[in-house]
Amino acid sequence: MRLVGNIERGRGGATGGGSAAASVGVLLINTGSPAAPTEDAVRAYLETFLMDDRIRPLPAPVWRAILQHMVLPRRCPASAAKYASIWTDEGSPLIATSRALAALVENELRCGGVSGDEGGPGGGPSDGLPVRAAMTYGEPGIEEALEGLRATGCHRVVVLPLYPQSAYSTTAAALDAVGRSLSLMSWDPRLSVVESYGDDAAYLDAIASSVLSAGYDPATDYLLLSFHAVPLSDVDAGDTYPAQARRAAGAVAERLGAAAGAWSLAYQSPFEDGRRWTGPNTARMVRELARHEPRRLVVACPGFSIDCLETLYDIDQVMREEYRTLRADGGDGLVYVPCLNDTPAHAAVLSRVVRRVLRRAS
Repeated sequence: MRLVGNIERGRGGATGGGSAAASVGVLLINTGSPAAPTEDAVRAYLETFLMDDRIRPLPAPVWRAILQHMVLPRRCPASAAKYASIWTDEGSPLIATSRALAALVENELRCGGVSGDEGGPGGGPSDGLPVRAAMTYGEPGIEEALEGLRATGCHRVVVLPLYPQSAYSTTAAALDAVGRSLSLMSWDPRLSVVESYGDDAAYLDAIASSVLSAGYDPATDYLLLSFHAVPLSDVDAGDTYPAQARRAAGAVAERLGAAAGAWSLAYQSPFEDGRRWTGPNTARMVRELARHEPRRLVVACPGFSIDCLETLYDIDQVMREEYRTLRADGGDGLVYVPCLNDTPAHAAVLSRVVRRVLRRAS
């Protein structure tokens, strides 16, 4: 991962000198979304997203030609219809929820302080830290968010990509974009980068609690934990994402009391570009469970911090309907567990991560 600036990196935290002061800001980053559920907006988004060096499967000139003449003409109309099915009055669920979450995290840091004990209420009320949400692709852009933090007087930024398990195609792509933006801005703040937080106990507790809140019963239900797939070529190059996913899935299952044989891990939403991706595939597993597993199916996505097309459409619409159709006994339907989204529990998890960064650097 390459960035300009003075960088501290950590897993749920960072090390180095300095102190938690009012000149510190927080940048929450997610992947992005089209500006509207239209073919033109989807094309603009996908052209940027799919041409990223971390995403594209082929050399840029070759992939650009394939993208323009084959992929986008076929994909954009279908994708626009999918986005339309999940669009809200506030716009993209991912963008609207990201902004709401940033406000919650900022309030949590203000009300709880920024130097409290892990998992505790913090050090009392304070002026807090400015928190901004940004997207690697699309709006609100990373440069815009960084400009907003610079305008508040920040000299240090805690960069927190909203991917509990880091991957080359997500976390690294976000950090690349931060580096490009800082170069364009000619700004060199001190950066504290959180590369992952999937082993954090508060995050694991929050995921387990959300599954229980959805009605999961380990005595009667089958649990499927679905993570986004990554190309096996990335894994061969050293990406540890699958190992992180396995650790998180095992820890969540243990917290829930899910017995061996009563839960599985799977990977969803691989891009159809000829590469091999991590598996088993979620959609195929849902079909198999519908045909052969008598217990009710509960699906959660611990690798997604906020609900988006891959969860709201792929799982809660398409896989739910396919599961219902294939379920021979007409029994219970698929139960989808929403992501942590803009909940107080999620804000508490992320605030804990930020506090740890600042405490270790003090």
